[in-house]
Amino acid sequence: MTKAVLSFVVVLLFSTFGQAQNIPSSAEKRITLLTRVMATELQLNEAEYIKLRALNRERILKSDEIAAMYNNDPTLVAAKLKEVEVNFDKKFTALLNSVQLTAYKSYKETTDSNLTALQEEKTVDKKTNSASASKK
Repeated sequence: MTKAVLSFVVVLLFSTFGQAQNIPSSAEKRITLLTRVMATELQLNEAEYIKLRALNRERILKSDEIAAMYNNDPTLVAAKLKEVEVNFDKKFTALLNSVQLTAYKSYKETTDSNLTALQEEKTVDKKTNSASASKK
């Protein structure tokens, strides 16, 4: 049950990619919430939390920028978001001890924290909504 709630929270965080460009506080809220959830799941100390927050800030802001810049090319968005994810994973896993690394791998498997998948899902939702609106 906790994993399902956590998954929902992560999906909710990334569901406002396009809106974050106009509302910087929205990005800050997503960064804070995602960092808190991850820190709790991975049992991070305060110093690790601060480093994770910086990495999440970089990751979310870059993701929002990519989504806005390349919104007409979902393939390019997916490729760029994959790069952001790989970069984040590389930097973040370097900070973790072996227990935390195992927990992080489990976290990634049980939550859909992958930016590429979330962005693709959002793109499909937009197309579905546009199709529905044009039929009315």
